[in-house]
Amino acid sequence: MKKKKGSLETVKFIVVAIFLVAVVLIYFNHLGNRSSKRKEEATKTETDELETYDFISNYPKTPRDVVKMHCRFFKLMYGDGVSDDDLVILNQQVRNLYSQEILAFNTENDNLVNLKKNITKMKEEGFNYKVYELPEASQVKYYKRDGREMAALEVTLTLDTSESKSYMYVVYVLIKENDDWKIYAWGAPDMSSTD
Repeated sequence: MKKKKGSLETVKFIVVAIFLVAVVLIYFNHLGNRSSKRKEEATKTETDELETYDFISNYPKTPRDVVKMHCRFFKLMYGDGVSDDDLVILNQQVRNLYSQEILAFNTENDNLVNLKKNITKMKEEGFNYKVYELPEASQVKYYKRDGREMAALEVTLTLDTSESKSYMYVVYVLIKENDDWKIYAWGAPDMSSTD
């Protein structure tokens, strides 16, 4: 009887030990998966991030946020190392920021052709898109035109050349469409160089 009781306790001990080892292994496996997921997210490139950006659930909230996102796209597209395949996807993605007027005026293909021409021209002229500087939120000008909400702001782009730095001032005009701010127009009214 004692032998049976002792072997029953040994079996219980082994079962509990196996259970505890299994729990510990599952816990460490879970921690390892979380760690590798964080590592994967941390090593995600700007290209990956912008190509997969979810505009439906995470559309930029303010005119400044929309322009900042636009500048991120342009800095990447005008930079080095973007393949033609990536450029196609990035062009499709950046169009989510454009107003209906821009989309109606520029087909996706026309947009891509013009983008490639502008990138080539900029590189031939020796310009390298370095950084963009947004104004403070308080410097965004809000107004109404034809009963529609509009906003305007100026962004400073820093471009490097082989000889100097150039600054390009780009004015963005945004329009509110279905509660989202969309880019209505943008242009560079002035460009000045300093050494």
